[in-house]
Amino acid sequence: MRVARDRAIFHALCVVDEAQERARTGAVPPTAGLRLALAFLHLCGAERSWIEQFWKAAVGRSETGQGATAFGRSQEMTAAVNAITRAVGVERSSAFLDALRDARRS
Repeated sequence: MRVARDRAIFHALCVVDEAQERARTGAVPPTAGLRLALAFLHLCGAERSWIEQFWKAAVGRSETGQGATAFGRSQEMTAAVNAITRAVGVERSSAFLDALRDARRS
């Protein structure tokens, strides 16, 4: 079965979105699914530097809460996800974010 490129990108972004949400409670486990999603997004045009920034902030750091360090970590992930999403040709609109969250719930 072949999956359309746009659909595969959407699913990879679902995995990244889930990792970003889980990072609110600490470091994210370096799962094979997250690695595959990031590698696929890189193949689709996302720059390696943004992939690495997201990986290091999500997996390599564990700051949470209201402090400046936790805020910085969150901002690093958000900047990376925004750049990755844009690079693979997806507009990160509120409708898109709602679709991601809906897909993750089902």
